[in-house]
Amino acid sequence: MLEQADLSLALSKAAYAAVIPRQTERLYALQQLLFERKVPVIIVFEGWDAAGKGTSIRRLTQQLDPRGFKVLSTQAARTH
Repeated sequence: MLEQADLSLALSKAAYAAVIPRQTERLYALQQLLFERKVPVIIVFEGWDAAGKGTSIRRLTQQLDPRGFKVLSTQAARTH
């Protein structure tokens, strides 16, 4: 699936700032709909330390209803 992702796609800061308000509204509406219909959703963030996962999660969740999601943190499994 990831091999099909177009990694050349990008948004300028101005374009990003222009689309964020509408996308935030859509995300909130989607959260409410999923909550009402009792549809569970799992979103997984994986990456190197300091790769921006925490920032992305904060941006994603800051406008959501906190009663409708949980953020769980895990650590890499020990290999010894």
